Amino acid sequence: MKRQTYVDREGNAVDQSFEAKKPMLNFFFVFGTILPIVIIIFIIVVVVQNNGCLKVYNVIKSASLKYAQDQGNLPSLEGENISVRLDDLYNEQYLSSSRTDNTLCSGSVKITKYKNEYVYTIDAKNCGKCSVNTKYGGWSKEQSAYPSGKAIVDVIPYYNYYEKESNYTKWTEYFDDSEISDEISEYGIKLPLNEEDLPEVPAEGKIANIENDTTYYYRYRTRSWKWYDIEGDYSEFSSEQPARYANKDTASVRETEWTEYSLNYPEEKDYRTISSTTGYKFYYLNDEGKKIYYNNGQYTAREDVNTDKYNKRDEETATLYHYRDKQWRWYNGTKRKYSGLTSKAPSGRPYKDTETETLGDPTSWSPDQNVNEENLDYRIMERKIMTRFRIEYDILSLKVLKTPLNHADFEKKIKTSILEFSTNPNYELEVTYKFRYRKS
Repeated sequence: MKRQTYVDREGNAVDQSFEAKKPMLNFFFVFGTILPIVIIIFIIVVVVQNNGCLKVYNVIKSASLKYAQDQGNLPSLEGENISVRLDDLYNEQYLSSSRTDNTLCSGSVKITKYKNEYVYTIDAKNCGKCSVNTKYGGWSKEQSAYPSGKAIVDVIPYYNYYEKESNYTKWTEYFDDSEISDEISEYGIKLPLNEEDLPEVPAEGKIANIENDTTYYYRYRTRSWKWYDIEGDYSEFSSEQPARYANKDTASVRETEWTEYSLNYPEEKDYRTISSTTGYKFYYLNDEGKKIYYNNGQYTAREDVNTDKYNKRDEETATLYHYRDKQWRWYNGTKRKYSGLTSKAPSGRPYKDTETETLGDPTSWSPDQNVNEENLDYRIMERKIMTRFRIEYDILSLKVLKTPLNHADFEKKIKTSILEFSTNPNYELEVTYKFRYRKS
């Protein structure tokens, strides 16, 4: 059969089968172009609306928390909850309609203590497009994991308990302040820097608390002087013979304090003791890696620097010098009879030469306080606070209940409130949680 051929106005052949399909192709083209745009617009509208409602819910959460705090009504026990009426938040001006999508929402917020946080379960009604009862469906089944990404979440506590026996470790030795951290621990006290110094707790023990106890430790330095028998004609202390005085009393000898270190070698004298040491330029690096020098970058003896802070030094060194001198009293006429260094006047030596005072080395630290009226004149006391620690721990039985119970059933089982039960020292309450969420 001979195929019929069609031509257009210019005389070109036309495929009649394509022409027949053209309206259908145009429809699919238009539909395929418009539909994705409609879907995108729909998604944008839903996302914008959801984000708007999430902002409203966050405003309600913040207002509920502030209201409960101001009322002193926040739950403090894990698993416990309170309910806050939205009407009260508006009436007490914790909320305004301008902050909740220009609508006065009704309903409530349940605030549940969950570990160290709070879970806010919002039941907002008459809240326009953000009304929970119309925006969301019913509750999901309970699940063990927190349903992240869900706007409306409810937490359901379950309770079990252990019988417990409380025990204490022995006290530690006393610690100096320098051995104790500056940070406050979870137990409300500062603990030793090395927590391994705390007493060991049995493997089955559960730490309930760490206690500290403080006391004073003391140490002493004893002052002593040279004592003499007569006043006489004596000079002030001097290394070299002063005018008008003919004789040196060698028994009165004393030494000056060491001078500060210097790069300059001091003049030598027969009464002078010179000592040297190696000087360094000490520094530390700040957060920017810049060198921060001690003493403006001058050479300094190690003993004069806190090397815990200035813990680095340049390679170059220098020799530093310091000195101290012997001094005597000089006299005319009758010579005094001097005693050795002693804290109390010896027999026949009633006069104390106060300028010969010498301070002895400190004793070891001790809990004994030995300053009294008899030694107060010559004994200098220092004291410091010392701290010791002990650990309170519990030995727990196996869980008493085979399966944990919800709030109502647990209180029925223990025949008292959970709050009162939690204060009983013979029991340890365990709270676990299940979660559910409003279906979208």
